[in-house]
Amino acid sequence: MIQNLTQSDNSGRGIFLLNNEKQKAGKGLSLDGHKQSDRQSLERLLKLGISSAFALKNRVNLSKNEELTRLIPVLCTYFSAEELEHMVGERTVATIQDMYRLETLQNLFLEPELQRILRAFNEVNIPLLLCKGPALAYSVYPQAHLRTYHDIDVLIHPRDLPQAHDVLRGIGYTFYEEYRSNMIDRKRVGYNYILKGSDSWLEALIELHTAPHESEFGTTFDIESLWQKAQPLMILGEPTLTMHPLDHLLYLCWHYRFHGFSRLIWLYDIVMIVRTFGSELDWDALVRMARHQRLATTLYYCLSWCRDLFAVAIPVQVFAQLRPPLACRLIVERAAMSDVAFALVTPQAHPRRILAQRVMVDRSAGLLRASVRALFPVPSALARRYMDRSRLPLQLFFLFYLIHPWITLAKGCSYLLTIKRHPRGSEFER
Repeated sequence: MIQNLTQSDNSGRGIFLLNNEKQKAGKGLSLDGHKQSDRQSLERLLKLGISSAFALKNRVNLSKNEELTRLIPVLCTYFSAEELEHMVGERTVATIQDMYRLETLQNLFLEPELQRILRAFNEVNIPLLLCKGPALAYSVYPQAHLRTYHDIDVLIHPRDLPQAHDVLRGIGYTFYEEYRSNMIDRKRVGYNYILKGSDSWLEALIELHTAPHESEFGTTFDIESLWQKAQPLMILGEPTLTMHPLDHLLYLCWHYRFHGFSRLIWLYDIVMIVRTFGSELDWDALVRMARHQRLATTLYYCLSWCRDLFAVAIPVQVFAQLRPPLACRLIVERAAMSDVAFALVTPQAHPRRILAQRVMVDRSAGLLRASVRALFPVPSALARRYMDRSRLPLQLFFLFYLIHPWITLAKGCSYLLTIKRHPRGSEFER
């Protein structure tokens, strides 16, 4: 597969790089195209996120604000320092600029590492399917520095894992266990490697996936189909692969939900991929795929947030085809996410996002299954949740099935009380 990508003129790199640049230009990917509407949206979200912290009399600590932090490169590109200062104050904008410099420094370190990894795998003809941050930075963002990333996620064929381990060790990477429970996970799909210099705090992380992580939502991905429909992509002079836009869009929606809708950058990724390929997307095929993968409701809400928060153009019939069941809509739209901007941008709305994450089912009967899964998660999820903090032998993880339901019920009651006490979160808005 990699050999096929490199068959052109002398090295193939010039042609693929030219095609990528033409593709970007042809799709109108520029800072000017949607900048004004995005500025308005981002200004609203930033002010809401900052003002909610002040309303609770908390010190604004952006380094711990998971919702906004990774959007900082976009904010610093779309707004001048003076504009940011006017919106959030001198002290906060100083923090934003410091964090922007750190993000830039991290990616100046990661870019050559990404290039080195791709070159090493190309040399031994091991195909990699790049996804999320690095792939999006070089395919759907108008400028790569707008989409920084802290690790490199790739899909790899299971048969290539042993050789991939040797390749990474050969260029200085060390294997490590992200979770203690991985050692007993029979359905394991992720393998982590790290490169860290003794004279620097900077580090490079790469995670090899043989499939998306197992989730509690019952979602299924056709791995062979992902590989069959993979698209060529040139990154930093090295040919690689990325997902087909339809597959990548569904994967990003699943990933956003998998992590509890915690980071706005992941929603902005969906915004950018829809804007880039929207005029070419086979929306009917996307709907069919979403239904087959049990992601119809997840896709519905992710697309509706793109439309409502960032004015992304999406055909009306898509929402009609994906319309969630009534019970799901009542919970998500009346209780959990009645104020979408507040729910997605503020740390105190975390309970709302978790509730929405749980109930986004494609059929009403799925609510019962979701409730059971919340009380009795799959073994890998239970072990990951508790065994890293436990001194018990890993094989005894099942004992936590005795206490997890009660912990979940207690948290659920707390979530409901929080939502009842602050039905819309309006008291945090400025």
